[in-house]
Amino acid sequence: MKAAPLFFLCTAFVSLTQCRSDKAPADPNKPEYFLYTVRVDGLPLRKKPEQEATIVAHLAEGDLLEGAGEASLQREELTLGGITYREPYLAVHRLKDEKQAGWAYSAGITELYAGPRARRPDPATLEAFIRHLQGLDFRDPTSGSKAWRYVEKHLESASASLADAAFILLEQFLRRIEVEGELWKLTEGRLPFNEADAQAVYKGHFDYSKYPITDSLYQNGFRLAWGEGMFFPVVNWERLREFFGPRVSPAMQRYIAQRTEEYKHPIYNDGAIVVPLEAIAEMAVWWENFNRRYPYFVRRQEARESEHWLRLVLLNGVNNTPVFSSETEEVSQAYRSAWEYTLQRHPKTELARRVKEMADLCAAEGWKRTEKVNALRARLLQEYNDR
Repeated sequence: MKAAPLFFLCTAFVSLTQCRSDKAPADPNKPEYFLYTVRVDGLPLRKKPEQEATIVAHLAEGDLLEGAGEASLQREELTLGGITYREPYLAVHRLKDEKQAGWAYSAGITELYAGPRARRPDPATLEAFIRHLQGLDFRDPTSGSKAWRYVEKHLESASASLADAAFILLEQFLRRIEVEGELWKLTEGRLPFNEADAQAVYKGHFDYSKYPITDSLYQNGFRLAWGEGMFFPVVNWERLREFFGPRVSPAMQRYIAQRTEEYKHPIYNDGAIVVPLEAIAEMAVWWENFNRRYPYFVRRQEARESEHWLRLVLLNGVNNTPVFSSETEEVSQAYRSAWEYTLQRHPKTELARRVKEMADLCAAEGWKRTEKVNALRARLLQEYNDR
């Protein structure tokens, strides 16, 4: 099962100058210290931020790295774990060993902390948790409960920065069980559901203790979601929020709460939008405001992706919920109403600026899909893809 691109697509740094440089322009608001962990075993640490540069060392999965958040302006296309990325390199060095320094491809590492060095999460505690996770088999669903037991035993009194990092590591591990462990095979054609069960799952009040298979999924940190005509297991974000919510930083607290609600109430089903378009606008504005308030949030790439993707959906639509009627080639009333709602309710946002540009052009063109309108739609899509 593939998660909706809204939440898991990777963003990239945009080149702001035509001159060649290894580093992005300085940002006076950037945190002084960044902590990362390697997520791809054997990741090259290179002398320069390019594929052909000399390899300083090969990094092991789980290694902790430090840096100042320096990123290369140039992005390169690389395939890691069967997925192709186009991202920059980051200047890093091994924890407590500044001689082992160089450039690591950003898609191969996970950021765990960005802030004052004095408030960084305890490296020894993080290393112990990482080693515990590495000792678990992601192909075994019970590894989820083993990971959860470790967290509840050893991280109950974690500082905010440590709780943030632990949340990232645990959610990433559970997600790996879900996707790489092919957790969906456990339920495919095996759920003893009746119509009442299906409705309870869909509405979010199913009793997971009712059947052994659902009870096992729940105990291991998963729940059921509906998509493409079937139920399948996904990470239980309600449990993540319940444990980490009181412990994490304010930014992470808001992020977890928002993501939990979005997973409880998905906006897509079989390629169509299943919530009011005004709800899409509200979500886009929420992420826009979040990104302005927390520009160096530890999961900022994902948060920015949410903002930009939702904005594009509201402007360009999706295949099964198009902006233009197939019969009249006119903007549907649903989109016109959502655009008007956005302009009235959130007039000072970037979303409103983009909506006004589209709405004004469509109005000038008689609300028809003309060449000028198509050109604007194509430009918005290209801007999204070029970020």
